[in-house]
Amino acid sequence: MLALREEFPVEDGVMRLEPRVARIEGELTQINSRLSGVEVDLRDFRKSMDQKLDKLDARFETQDAKLEHVLENLDARFRRQDERFERQDAGLEHVLENLDARFRRQDGRFERQDAKLEYVLERLQAKFDKQDDSLERRDAKLEASVARIDAKFDSRLEAMSTRRFTLWVTLLSSAATIAAAVLAIIYSGPHGH
Repeated sequence: MLALREEFPVEDGVMRLEPRVARIEGELTQINSRLSGVEVDLRDFRKSMDQKLDKLDARFETQDAKLEHVLENLDARFRRQDERFERQDAGLEHVLENLDARFRRQDGRFERQDAKLEYVLERLQAKFDKQDDSLERRDAKLEASVARIDAKFDSRLEAMSTRRFTLWVTLLSSAATIAAAVLAIIYSGPHGH
């Protein structure tokens, strides 16, 4: 008889656990359903982020192409300036040779020719000064453009890093909240533990 009495309390305990187990199974089904929705959202978010990053990469490539075009234009302009300087040097060399010949032939006109040469040299110096000023302004503009592009790139890269960190913190926080909810459901209830 003592054995029969011991069997009934075990059956009563099992009977009381069945509704709890059924409730936990139902809640786990809901959690699985919600997790499936979160996984779909994460896939969509990843896809969206990939598309946005692809667009950003395309913009950077466009900016690089534009910068490359600007640099090629500057190189072409510098080459043209060098050619102009070479032509001016050749012209100046020719002028100086003619002047030397005239000085040798015409000793009487020495002072007048010296004044002409000084005038030509002053004009050439003024032209060189203008070219130097123009080149310095172009260098300053190029440096400012490169600095702006560099600052934009740095700010966009920092924003992307901040967004990724925020996403990871949000995901970890969500996972911890779900785990805490599951544990609370498992350990709560009327069984008195």
